[in-house]
Amino acid sequence: MAVTHRIARYDIVELTEPVDEASAGERGGVLELYDDGTAMVELTSLPAELGVDRIVVAPLGKLRVVDAHSHSA
Repeated sequence: MAVTHRIARYDIVELTEPVDEASAGERGGVLELYDDGTAMVELTSLPAELGVDRIVVAPLGKLRVVDAHSHSA
C-alpha cells in the first residue's frame, strides 16, 4: 500500500506543472499553507541572480513532496 504525505510547512516540494514564471521541476521549501488549497513556496532551485521572484503561491495539486520535514519534537 502506498503511503502518502500531506504537504506541510517546511517540506521540500517540486512543482509538477508550471506556476507563474517557474517551470515544472523547480524545487523549494513550503513557507505557508493557506485554507484555499495553496501553499507559499520559496523556490531555492532558481538562482537568485536571475532576478526572478523566487516566491510562488501554488495549488497543492501542482506540488510533490521531495523531502518531508521531520515534525517530531
